[in-house]
Amino acid sequence: MAVAHVSSLENFRSSRRLAELLRGHDDIGSAAQTTRAALERRPEFASRIAIWDVAVRGLFEANLGEAVVLSFLRLSEHWPAQRSAHDLLAIGRAVTDIGRSAGSRIAHAALTELSKVLPRLAGANEVTTVLAALCQLADMGPESVGLAINRLEQLLGHAGAEGFSAWVSAGLRASGGRAAQRRAYFGLDDALSARLLALGRTGDDFARLEKRLAATMVALWNRKPRFRKLAIAPTSVPRRTSLAVGLIGLPETFPGFEGARADAIYLAAVAHAGAHLVHSTVRFPVGRLKALQLALVSLIEDARVETLALREMPGLRWLWLPFHTAVPSGQATAAGLMTRLARALIDPDYQDGDAWVAKGRTLFAAASERWTDPAISREIGGLLGNDIGQMRLQFNAKSYVVEPAYRDDNLALWDFGDAPDAPDAPTETIELAVDSVRIERREEAGGRSTDETARPDETLRARASVTTLLDGIPVATYPEWDYAANTERIDWTTILEADAVASAKPLELPAESEALRSITRLTRDASIGRRLRQKGQREGDALDIDAAVARTIERRAGHVSEPRVYQRDAPGPRDLAFLLLLDLSHSTADRDRAGRTVLDVERKAAAIMAAAVETARDAIAVHGFNSDGRERVRYLRIKGFDEPMDAVVRSRLAGLGSSHSTRLGAALRHAGSYLVQRRAFRKVLLVLTDGEPSDIDVPDPQYLTEDARRAAQQLRRRGMDIFAFGIGGGHYPQLGRIFGERYALRVPRIDVLPQRVMQLYTELKK
Repeated sequence: MAVAHVSSLENFRSSRRLAELLRGHDDIGSAAQTTRAALERRPEFASRIAIWDVAVRGLFEANLGEAVVLSFLRLSEHWPAQRSAHDLLAIGRAVTDIGRSAGSRIAHAALTELSKVLPRLAGANEVTTVLAALCQLADMGPESVGLAINRLEQLLGHAGAEGFSAWVSAGLRASGGRAAQRRAYFGLDDALSARLLALGRTGDDFARLEKRLAATMVALWNRKPRFRKLAIAPTSVPRRTSLAVGLIGLPETFPGFEGARADAIYLAAVAHAGAHLVHSTVRFPVGRLKALQLALVSLIEDARVETLALREMPGLRWLWLPFHTAVPSGQATAAGLMTRLARALIDPDYQDGDAWVAKGRTLFAAASERWTDPAISREIGGLLGNDIGQMRLQFNAKSYVVEPAYRDDNLALWDFGDAPDAPDAPTETIELAVDSVRIERREEAGGRSTDETARPDETLRARASVTTLLDGIPVATYPEWDYAANTERIDWTTILEADAVASAKPLELPAESEALRSITRLTRDASIGRRLRQKGQREGDALDIDAAVARTIERRAGHVSEPRVYQRDAPGPRDLAFLLLLDLSHSTADRDRAGRTVLDVERKAAAIMAAAVETARDAIAVHGFNSDGRERVRYLRIKGFDEPMDAVVRSRLAGLGSSHSTRLGAALRHAGSYLVQRRAFRKVLLVLTDGEPSDIDVPDPQYLTEDARRAAQQLRRRGMDIFAFGIGGGHYPQLGRIFGERYALRVPRIDVLPQRVMQLYTELKK
């Protein structure tokens, strides 16, 4: 009783503070009192009304204008009963923060768009995930947050809450603090932005499930259509299943669906497509129908074929129903009402108080005796479209996408004829067909369609880069691991490759001649490679069972032969591929007390090792790298595996210089691409570096460390040995994190680096 009294007293005080603050602002004050009274009668707000008062005060005190406060009050008054009060309060706080960073106009747009997308954000914490992403963008890129907010409905329809959050995080990473680049990314004028939004996450669910989907079509519908993987959409409009001339096109992934949910949505999509193949027996002429009417007729046709399918196979309801998550919302939109109608026509337990949704359900039920006739879809869709027009609800054909996500794009239902060429054809009809659903197939240079080409393994495999830069030839792009977002961003770094420039004077090593001779003696007799099992020997380490059995048979048969009944293992041919990767960043120009630079010592170590390894008849390559942002990771070829250690290579070593930064992960991946091509029993990558990973566009020092660590782990899983030498007096705490303490070797005195490198080599050859 005492607790209830205290709560009531606090609510009263909070109400008084809000009323005093709004004194003199009659419109806001009156609306606040009305809304507050309505919320107090709702159980979910009973204990949170004081927090709601704080949210209203925050909006008002942020000086965002009456329109923003009144918009939040309207949203509160019509807040759906099914929604958590926590989400409304989170919206109030987030809009306040966004407004303080980006201004009142953006804050008002945020409230408007958030009210539209609420039906899409039905999962736990989805609202707070989106709000956190928008607040992060407003804080770090206030000039760009409006670009994302104005497209929020279509962005979320494509990527989902988690995908949207990852896309925002990637954009802030990619921009490197540059406002112009942020505007291009969040305005979807950047190719990387569209690609990351389209992919959502790595993986290829279509390839994984294709055989299962084909079996499902046979089991449900006794049909064997051909499947085709759809190309990634170049716009922010999400991809849907597409039916055409006996083909079922399915997207590579359904963004926002992973694991078991990904399996379920592909099965639901195939079952729905099969229902169309069986029950959609005619194509509707487009004629002079507007985009909204096309969408509504398609919606009714979807419901019709599913209803017929459920008559034969009632269990399909449990496959389709989980994806119908629409609920009544306060501010009705045309797209939102259509999503709610779609649920009402398949879910008999769904309750919706909207008169338009109720009318659609009634018309569909009244036509039950004609459900086998496709003409009812045209009739009911036309009637409902007229009602939407009279309600003056806006319908954006460009941003509209079929919901729920398992349903197809409905293009196969329509006969467009020569509509694009007809002078009277409604423009918005063409936009619906082209911009909202149909994506052109683009041909690659080799003549293959991108729809037919699966994406390569993004973990380590390079992709041909289309970037054109001046300081090297762009040869590949690689992913990069974002530990904070727990995602691997594909095609994130660009490798610019070139041959190292040769100096006029080759590198000479007179002082190391005796050291080179001793190292050569050590390596000449060492071996590494496959062990050869020699059988049928006079002497050996073990008995050769096959030879012993044969010898016994011969003796019993009365034959006498030489007793070769032993076997032994002998070293096989040398079979080692070694890649020495030199850090060429600006810090390698630092000198020690004797005046030697780190780069000088790296060059000498590389020359000694290359000469010794070549003498031992093993393969060695020497490469170097530095970086100037993620799009300029410069990679220099100094010596190839098949090149001799001659004056040309020594001239390239002499011509090396120190500049820029150290984006280690990208260099490791590209070096690994060279090693993976070598046929060798053992493949070794050795990195010589004088510092930790860093780059100009990455303020978080841990980011590149975690990416390099992931790259090293991936290379090891592909059978490579990876070592690193930290050169100089630094402690290099991250070196052990990247390569593992056993494989990260410190060399405080740079003058002993050549000996340490060769010691490692001889150990590897034992």
